[in-house]
Amino acid sequence: MRKPLLVLASLALSTLSLVAGDLTITSRVTGKGPGAKDGTQVQYISPDRMRLDQTGTQTDTLIDFGKGVMYVINHGKKTITRLTFQELQASMEAMNDRMGALSGMMSKMLLGDASKVSVQKEGTDTVLGRPCQKVRITIGKIVEDLSMDPTLQFPIRDYAKTMSMMSRVPGPMGNVFKRLYEEIGKLHGVALRTHVKGIMGSDLTTEATAISTAAIPASAWALPSGYQVVEGGRELSEGTHPRH
Repeated sequence: MRKPLLVLASLALSTLSLVAGDLTITSRVTGKGPGAKDGTQVQYISPDRMRLDQTGTQTDTLIDFGKGVMYVINHGKKTITRLTFQELQASMEAMNDRMGALSGMMSKMLLGDASKVSVQKEGTDTVLGRPCQKVRITIGKIVEDLSMDPTLQFPIRDYAKTMSMMSRVPGPMGNVFKRLYEEIGKLHGVALRTHVKGIMGSDLTTEATAISTAAIPASAWALPSGYQVVEGGRELSEGTHPRH
């Protein structure tokens, strides 16, 4: 359970600037990567909430910025793991203390040297009939190609910073992901196609198949009924402070 939370969450660590409007992006996900499976992905983004539904992994993530809480919905196990931003921050700090210098060695071995960064414009692309600017970001062993639609923007102004927190892992390895999304945050628009490789054997493509700027229905923010609610803070605490 700890891996999905670390990969999909850590939103507690930043204060977000919000703008009005809603955005829904439906995408097709193909390829391989840690915890990745082919399938459909739907991303709902409003100024105060965000949800990511993934049919491939049968896992959804709902984040309520106003309440400072995140829910990881596992449809296979029929569970809802609830975690507050404060609990997540505390667990990350505990993991950093435990991992120490070892995490730096692991990070360099798996992801390369995070100080080696390049950002290159690669011409133009078209996704869903929308003109896009192609950009390649290289950080260590990670190479991410993005096709950016400059006419779109996220309701969360600091979206790239938010995604950096969602992809964060403890220690120096987390700094690599932070650096990656810092570079993405400097770009204009919304990525409609991404291709990333170099993250622990990943070779993953996400391509938008539909875009909507209509108001997101209230049903998108509803939690499924009949699922068992699990307190994620307790599980993370047990994982970072194992019994002897």
